[in-house]
Amino acid sequence: FVTFLVLLVNMLLGPIVFPGFFNETQWNLYRAIGFQFWHIISIGAANLFFAAFVGGDEIRLWAVPGFILQALAVGFFPLTISMFSIQAVLLKRYAESTRRMNEHILASKSHPGEAGKKPPTVAVSSESGKEKVEIRLQDLALIKSIDNYVEIYMADQDQVKMMMLRSSLTRIELDLKDHPFLFKCHRAFLVNIDNISRVTGNSQGYKLVFRGIEFAVPVSRKMSKDLFKRVTRPPADRTSPGSNKTR
Repeated sequence: FVTFLVLLVNMLLGPIVFPGFFNETQWNLYRAIGFQFWHIISIGAANLFFAAFVGGDEIRLWAVPGFILQALAVGFFPLTISMFSIQAVLLKRYAESTRRMNEHILASKSHPGEAGKKPPTVAVSSESGKEKVEIRLQDLALIKSIDNYVEIYMADQDQVKMMMLRSSLTRIELDLKDHPFLFKCHRAFLVNIDNISRVTGNSQGYKLVFRGIEFAVPVSRKMSKDLFKRVTRPPADRTSPGSNKTR
C-alpha cells in the first residue's frame, strides 16, 4: 500500500512540480531510468517511515541506507529491464510508422496536382488586429510561437524566409481555421502537411523536417496518431469539407 501511494504521488505530482524534467520533447531513456531510481529511493524512505510508525521506534539514520538498498535490490532490475523493453517496442513502432509516412510524402511530391486547389494568399492578423500579413499558403512551411510573437516560415524559390508578427498561435489558428492541410502538431507549432520534407522518429516520438529549415519540429505524443492519419490520407481528402480542423 505504501509503495502504491508513493508511485501514485510521484506520477501525479512529478510533472507538476518539475515540468522541465518531464518535458516530452526532451524525454529520453536516461531520464526514464533516473525517474525509476527516484521511485526506488522514495519507496525505501516511505517504508522506513512506515516501519517506524507501526513499530513505534524512532527513525535512525543508519537504517535509511538499508531500506533504500532493499527497495533497490527488489526493484532495480525489473524496472530497468521494463524500461529498455518499452523503449525497444516504441522505437520499432515509430520506425515502421515513420517509414510509411515518408512513403506517402514521397508519393504526394510526385503528384503535386493531387493536393487540390488552395487559396493563393491569406491574411493573418496581429493580436491587436491592427497589423496584417499576407502569405501564400502553398509556400507556407510552418508557424512557430515564441513568447508574444510568431515566426512565419515561407519558401521563396530555393530559400526559406522568416517573418515575425506580434500575435499568438491561437489567433493565427483562427485566421487559418478553414484550411485542413494546416496541422497543430505541438502547442508551439502549426505546420503545413503538404510541405513536410520527411518525418523522423525514435522512441521519444516524431519530428518533422522541412527543406531549408535547420531545426526539426517536435510532434507531441498526443498528436502522433492524428499526424499519421493526416500524412497517410490521400492529398485530395485533406481539402474535403469534413476535415477543416487545424487541431
